[in-house]
Amino acid sequence: MPNLSCSVYNCTHNDSKLCNRHTIDVSGGATKENTCCSSFIESSGTSNCSGSGSPETNIACKAHDCTYNEDCSCHADHVDVCSCGSACNCYETECHTYSKR
Repeated sequence: MPNLSCSVYNCTHNDSKLCNRHTIDVSGGATKENTCCSSFIESSGTSNCSGSGSPETNIACKAHDCTYNEDCSCHADHVDVCSCGSACNCYETECHTYSKR
């Protein structure tokens, strides 16, 4: 299971760069900029999540051309999810670890 670091601070699942979800979904491919965290939900200021974030997070990966994708599961040791500024939707996030085969 990859260690996830998330700098999408306005995601409701973000807990100090860790994710409150046990599994996230990554979609897209071809380039890093075309990937996204499909699990992103913009925070309304309060969190709906119970529990605390964990560095170990399952990643269901639909970026079929990524080096780390094995049977739709990410096998990278460490994954960085980021955004360019304040994301308003999942398409403004990206898997910065994506590497084209």
